[in-house]
This record gives sequence, structure tokens and C-alpha cells, in this order.
Amino acid sequence: MLLAKIHKHLHDNNKNLAFFIEENSYSYSDLYYKIAGIQALLLKSKVQKNDIVVVNVYNDIETYASILATWFLEATFVPINTKHAKKRNVLIENQINYKVKLSSNQNDENSICTKDAFANNKIINHSSLDQILYILFTSGSTGVPKGVPISHKNLHHFIVDFNKEFTLQKNDKFLQIYDLTFDASVHCYVLPLFLGASIFTVSQNKIKYLEAYKIMEKQQITFAKFPPSVLTYLQAFFNRIQLPNLKFSLLGGESLDASLAQKWQSCIPNATIYNVYGPTEATINTHVFNFTKNYNATKNYRGTVAIGKPFGSNKAFIVNNKNEILPKNTKGELCLSGKQLTKGYFNDPEKNKTAFFYINNQKVYKTGDIALQDDDGDFIFYGRKDHQVQIQGYRVELQEIEEIAKQFGNALHYVAVAVKNKLAVNHIVLFAENLQEDTKKLHQFLQNNLPNYMVPFKIVTLNKFLQTTSGKIDYNNLKEIALQYVS
Repeated sequence: MLLAKIHKHLHDNNKNLAFFIEENSYSYSDLYYKIAGIQALLLKSKVQKNDIVVVNVYNDIETYASILATWFLEATFVPINTKHAKKRNVLIENQINYKVKLSSNQNDENSICTKDAFANNKIINHSSLDQILYILFTSGSTGVPKGVPISHKNLHHFIVDFNKEFTLQKNDKFLQIYDLTFDASVHCYVLPLFLGASIFTVSQNKIKYLEAYKIMEKQQITFAKFPPSVLTYLQAFFNRIQLPNLKFSLLGGESLDASLAQKWQSCIPNATIYNVYGPTEATINTHVFNFTKNYNATKNYRGTVAIGKPFGSNKAFIVNNKNEILPKNTKGELCLSGKQLTKGYFNDPEKNKTAFFYINNQKVYKTGDIALQDDDGDFIFYGRKDHQVQIQGYRVELQEIEEIAKQFGNALHYVAVAVKNKLAVNHIVLFAENLQEDTKKLHQFLQNNLPNYMVPFKIVTLNKFLQTTSGKIDYNNLKEIALQYVS
């Protein structure tokens, strides 16, 4: 099992580097005793199998140890970022009926401080494949975040099958750039722990893309995964960047621009670039495309790189609006099945009815992405079926922003659109029809109720929205207007 392998490395690799965080080194032995100390706190709070443990996440060893301590007790980890809007965090916490909250920050309210937790006793390891390892909350169209529970079995299959594709070793050095509320972070710390390798984390309090570059260069990172937007911001420095030690450059969470990837290749002469794809509901990634080896003019749509083929147990289908499987070279909705697929949203049977269905007794998830499968078996990405977009690697329902804005009131309609600037980075522009309040007040309201990455780049007020001939709001017109505010 995945956790059994991690436990073995924790027990055996006492001197090996596990984490390098904020210029501090932590061996597997250091991590082991941190976990043991935090387990003592959890046991004192009578945490048992299937209990939910909330962790206020920070870039420190206590946070990572808290996650593992929870898992080894067969409990479930839910991350909360205290920098996100308090109201949204409360909505998440109110859904889950958690047993206890951990935090390395002694100033966090209603939490047990883990900063000085340390014990010489052994780690308790009672993990099982059926346990829910974590629940991550993604953007919900009703304004309420929706929880995606991922089991030990789901994550085990992802890690094992992914490593069969890449054959990484314990001497590899892994970059961890992601916020711990985002599922790609799980990939970047669990895979190296599974291998007994080392993790180098990027500070969340500095300019992230510059810190990532500094760490990759100084620490001779061999495996780096991050959103394409990081490359967009690094692009100005490409003529100076040389990372000869990097072997694997994975780009995912957003659509990948082919010209940007080609420019990046010159900075990493010994690395292979991969475009990776996958929703939270199917455990991090389901598809991989070797850009360095396989990219050509047919493997893109309007410059967006193909997402490639499913790996491991993952299966992919293109269906029409009747959920009927379509032949190759036919556009439709991309659907997924396999051992990485979640059993369903947390306490949300209505959403499960619309998001999942069955093909030949196999449970299938409807991604909402439009794609086709070409003659080689590669999947080409064409965009979103709905109003869901990727912002800084996060999946965002534009409707959630609209729903929160409605709580502010004083407008006939709110419409959020996403448009790309000249660097192909998505920006959210919120339109308000006949708004009676100052936009500064609305912006402050949204800052108080949404995570930073969901707060609109610009709020625009219009006296009247244009309508189509069918009487619907003319979204194309709003997008044209929005483009005037991004550069």
C-alpha cells in the first residue's frame, strides 16, 4: 500500500533529506518524530478511524507532519488556508463536522497548536485502502464549495501508475510550488515520500515564480510540476535561465500554449516537457502528453497543446449530450472512469446525479471539457463546456463569483467572464448591470468572501447588457469589452 511504503521510508531512511522548507532541512527521522508527536495530540483528542481532521495549512514541517499523522490514524485530512476568505472557509467547515483542527500557528483560533509537537514513541500506522485520505473543496456553481473525497485506493493507483510512466528514483529532487488546498500539491509531496526522495517547497509569502526558479537552480531540482502561468511570468528571464539538472518538467492545471513550451525547452536542455491533465474528481492527473517527443502541428487546437493519452487504469470517452460514446475525431464532452475516480461528491447526491453516469457498469465522470480523440489515441482539448476556467492552476466556476456578488445586491445582473491577456493568462472581469453602489465596495465584499485567485481583476458597470436575438445576455459582447481592460 502507498502509506505502508511511506511509513517504511520514514522508519528506515533516518538521515535522508525529506523536506527543505524556508531554508531549513528536515530528515526522514525529523519528520518521523514530528508525526509521532502530532499523533499523540490527535489521540489525546480521541481522533479515530474516519474522523475528519482540519489542518490550517502553512509552508512548514508541522503542516506536512499533521497530514501524515492524520492518515496513519485512518482519519481524513481537510486543508484550510487562512489567507482565503473567512466566510468561504466557514462554509467548508460547516459541511464536514470535523473532529479537531490542527495548526502550527498558535494564534489561530479553535485549533490545537502543533509547533512544539515531538515524541520519541513509534508512529501508529493503521492505514487501509478504503479510508478517505482527503477531501478537497472546489468551486461550486451554487456559491457553496463542493467537496471531493479521495480514498487511499484512489491515490495509491495514481502514484503507482504515474511512477510506472516516469520511473523516478529516491535520488530525484522534487519541487513543491502548490497551495496545499490544491490537489497537485498532493502529487508533489506524496510521490517523493513514496520513493524516499526529497521535497523542496516554495514559499507562499514571496513572488512564487521567482522563488521556484531560484530553488530549481540552486538545489538542482530534477522533477518540477507547476501551472503554465509560472512560465508566462518567467518568460522575460528565459534568455538567462539554464537548468541542466532538470529531467522532468510537468505543466498542468491550465491549458498549455505550444509556443511557450517550445521557448521553455531551450532553458531545460536535458529535460522532457509533459503536458498533464486531470480533474480533482479523478485524483490529480489522468492523461499525459510527451510534448518534447510527440508534439507536431496536429497535436494542438489553436496553439493549445494536446492532453495526450490516459495512463494506468484511467479510461477516457468522448460522449454526446445523450451520454453516447462518439467515434474518433468527433468533438464532444470528455468523460473519465477508472480506479482513480472518486465515489462521488461529499454529501451532495443531487450533484452526483448530474456529474456521474454508467457505461457498461463502469462509473463515469463528466468533466465538462470539450475534446476529441485523434487517430493516434491522443485527446485534443477544445475548452470548457460551461463557465468553468483555470485561474493560477485552480479550477474556478465563474457562476460562484456571480452568486457571491448577488449577495452584495444592488445590481440587475452580475456576469463574470474570463479573458486572456497578451501573455495568455486568464483574468476574470465581473460585469454589473445598473449597479447602485461604488465598485470599490463590491470589490472589498468579494475580497472578504472569495479566495484571492477568484477575486475579479476588474469590475465594470454597464447601464444595460446587450442581449442576443433570443433574449439572452450577449456574453460575446461582454468578453469583447473585457478585453479592453487586460493587457
